[in-house]
Amino acid sequence: MRPRSVGILLNDQGQVLLMLRRKEGRVYATLPGGGIEGDETPAEACVREMLEEVNLTVQVEREVLVLENLGNREHYFLVTWQGGEMRLGDGPEGVRHSEANSYEPAWVSRQELNAVNLVPQQVRGLVRGLAG
Repeated sequence: MRPRSVGILLNDQGQVLLMLRRKEGRVYATLPGGGIEGDETPAEACVREMLEEVNLTVQVEREVLVLENLGNREHYFLVTWQGGEMRLGDGPEGVRHSEANSYEPAWVSRQELNAVNLVPQQVRGLVRGLAG
């Protein structure tokens, strides 16, 4: 396992950008992010992962959480949108996307978070607080 970096992007309506997932019969959502590569800092990895996963250029504002999850150290950053049009990016998620293993970026409101199986569970309160 390797360290991960994750971006939390909010829009002007207080919605958070999530990656809605279907994998092996499971339905859940995650915040966009992935593994830190080589000599990248967690913040650099966050910027790269946001571009790869959801086609957006972002600026890291600040780290808001470091979490040990399933043997990984995960760095969570509040980010702001700088450019790009939200869609499934051209990274590994776009290549692996299929009916059985789907990725769908979507804006989710603070109120809708209760209906979404956001993983890991520990970030739900953080996201709700940042969106509120």
